[in-house]
Amino acid sequence: MKNTYEIQVMAQCPVNPTDTDLYQFHIESEALIEVEKITGFFNENAGKQKVFQEDLTRQCAVTLGAHVTSVGFHSGVKVTCYAP
Repeated sequence: MKNTYEIQVMAQCPVNPTDTDLYQFHIESEALIEVEKITGFFNENAGKQKVFQEDLTRQCAVTLGAHVTSVGFHSGVKVTCYAP
């Protein structure tokens, strides 16, 4: 079975602390992931600290044991990250 989860995440930009970045995360897993685990991860790792999209994507994949894709825009550049 394949499960997919999508969540929109806001995080503080680590380069320009006055900017808030908006990311779309797509999480895929063959195992069930409790939604509370997903929201808890992002509340702890994105909501309260400065973080790069690339690092957040990798950290999400490792923590949740899933394949994670994130899309964000930085200074007009679309950035897509994939962590298998």
